[in-house]
Amino acid sequence: MVSLRSVFSSRPVVFGLSLLGSLALLISTMESSKPIIDNYKNQINNAIGNRPTSGSGIAWLDANNPPEGKRGGSQPLAIYSGRKPRTVQRLLEDAKGHYDLFVERRHESLSFLHYGTDKFDPWFKWMYWWLYFPAAFNCPHEIQRVGPINDGGKWVCGLSLYEERPRAKCVLYSFGISFQTSFEREMLERTDCEIFAYDASISNMGPDFDNHPRVTFKRYFVGRENKVDADGITWRTLHSLLQENGHDWIDILKVDIEGSEYPAFTALMDDYHETLPFGQLQMEIHTNETYVTFGDFLEFWERLEARGVYPWWSEPNLIPTFPSVSSPGELPTCSEYSFINTRGGAKNLLIQNYE
Repeated sequence: MVSLRSVFSSRPVVFGLSLLGSLALLISTMESSKPIIDNYKNQINNAIGNRPTSGSGIAWLDANNPPEGKRGGSQPLAIYSGRKPRTVQRLLEDAKGHYDLFVERRHESLSFLHYGTDKFDPWFKWMYWWLYFPAAFNCPHEIQRVGPINDGGKWVCGLSLYEERPRAKCVLYSFGISFQTSFEREMLERTDCEIFAYDASISNMGPDFDNHPRVTFKRYFVGRENKVDADGITWRTLHSLLQENGHDWIDILKVDIEGSEYPAFTALMDDYHETLPFGQLQMEIHTNETYVTFGDFLEFWERLEARGVYPWWSEPNLIPTFPSVSSPGELPTCSEYSFINTRGGAKNLLIQNYE
């Protein structure tokens, strides 16, 4: 016959009794703490203006008992006294404040690494280029990927603004098409955007685009000057193409031109000193030193910043690191960036406040 002592001293029983004891203690503690919690809620309500915890257009704290017809346990923060509305302009101001802090840290770190002296090494093991140029800004709208999930897809800020067709027309410029046209195809399907595409390396964009009423394609490369080179290839500046097409604004600018972004944007920033003529920019940036030195890249980047253009998304393009593409151990020297232009006034859909 098993004794009671042996039963109560067995491990399962001891564990079960301990669990029941802990549960009883927890229930007792919760009951005794209820007046304290209620008092704490009342103190918080008094702190935000002695507002009641039910009704329309006011704050409440109890997630289990929101006012009738409401779901969730909190009201929009904008209703709290003293808080500014979360408008697009306010979101941009907040993002700029955070971004400015990072710029200060960039300069402090570069100074610590002796930038501007012979001691500075841009490929020092603790200092990789992308660390100093992150997507530290924010898009104030929803973000969506357009095109494939692999190389060729781009992240777009506020695509619904173009889908809603709020303007007579939307304008998209695309430089560097090659064989990948998924981005342009999806934009044609989802919006009424007119697409102006340029790439001297191909003869056409394919049957989906031939004779399309909203597509203009020309075999041009974009660069620093207007010329025809020794190989008979036509180069145009972005400014001259805008003039040719009768445009003063581009809603979406897509650029993937294998290092030519530097001379092309140097010319663009020389032509537009205050406000660059686009709402957002999706660009693959190449940092191989055959294209650009660290010092020249820093100047290029900070010229964009000085014109109110900031990055809100980035992802490294690792294809060049694959052994089948390049020698093993190749550094990831290109990255996809999405930028927003915080200037442009009424032309720029992305910086307007919407009801």
